[in-house]
Amino acid sequence: MKYLSKALALILAIAMVATFMVACGGKKDDAKSDGGSTAPADILEGSWKQTDAVNGDWTWTFDGAGKCKLVGDTTGFESDGTYKLDESAKTLTVEMEKWDAGKVYNYTLNGDKLDFEEKYSSYHLVKQ
Repeated sequence: MKYLSKALALILAIAMVATFMVACGGKKDDAKSDGGSTAPADILEGSWKQTDAVNGDWTWTFDGAGKCKLVGDTTGFESDGTYKLDESAKTLTVEMEKWDAGKVYNYTLNGDKLDFEEKYSSYHLVKQ
């Protein structure tokens, strides 16, 4: 009986330690469920500026989590929006509250220079 009590105590102690190890384990980052890249859009995070004599001065701000803001520094335009980055296809989909429809841009990122364009608009930006 004494042996059985010790064995039962040992089994319960092992179970308790295993429970604590499982409960205290670190959480792994989950892949995005939208089917996009598992890497966050952090490559765009921050403020980007375009200075252009033809199109005016524009500032894009990306939060790294899918929200953005576009400000026309010389035009007074300002709008909040959302974006999705597809790194494998090199496309940036942007929807702005003040736009009629979303736009899909092809983009290139080279250090602190970001270019994106679609049929009717293009931006040549420098990271601030």
